[in-house]
Amino acid sequence: EEANGGTLFLDEIGEMSRSLQAKLLRFLEDGTFVRVGGTEEQRVDVRILAATNRDIIATIESGGFREDLYHRLNVVQLRVSPLRERDGDVNLLAEHFLSNFGRKMNKLFQPLSSEVQHMLNKHHWPGNVRELRNTMERAVILATSDVIHPVNLPDFRLETRLRKEDDLSESYEGLALEQALASFERDMIRAELARNNSNLSKTAQKLGISRHALRYRMTRLQLISETGADDEGKPSGD
Repeated sequence: EEANGGTLFLDEIGEMSRSLQAKLLRFLEDGTFVRVGGTEEQRVDVRILAATNRDIIATIESGGFREDLYHRLNVVQLRVSPLRERDGDVNLLAEHFLSNFGRKMNKLFQPLSSEVQHMLNKHHWPGNVRELRNTMERAVILATSDVIHPVNLPDFRLETRLRKEDDLSESYEGLALEQALASFERDMIRAELARNNSNLSKTAQKLGISRHALRYRMTRLQLISETGADDEGKPSGD
């Protein structure tokens, strides 16, 4: 009723139960509905926008979505490409989220570095814009200065390799054994630093090595300049 004369947006319509689909179809046919607990029909005039991230045709074929409802809704169809296919959008959206979350948390950030932009653009973004939004919120929370460092981001490569064994061989394709081992070690340290807010002592403890050994490995793997962290998880100074 509140949408009468306007637009009603139905998100994730592919998740709607069959019984609710039948009710929606009846409403679309004549524009009437009965309130919960009521007996009288109510009539409204609304425009319906529906969205789903499912393959709706496959869902219809499997019996999860009514074909007649699909045809009733499918007057004008717009396909929004996944984030990974939209060149340039990742950087623009990342800067937008960085500014928004920074403002909410009373932090002012410098523009994203080319290294951070490169990491963001290399990621596949299976969660699309929501995943990017959460990634930038996390980066703002973990940042200890006005610069977003790679360590403030999730270790996308490590997460992907843990999900799929195939990605492991792909990530190290063409690398010699020593190079592959160094890359894997670098990924593990980055991921653990992020989980421990760049606190070296906690990170070393989680990795099962001494703090001295961790600093040695970070120096060897050229990770010190990325984090600049000390035992308190704060940037180290002179």
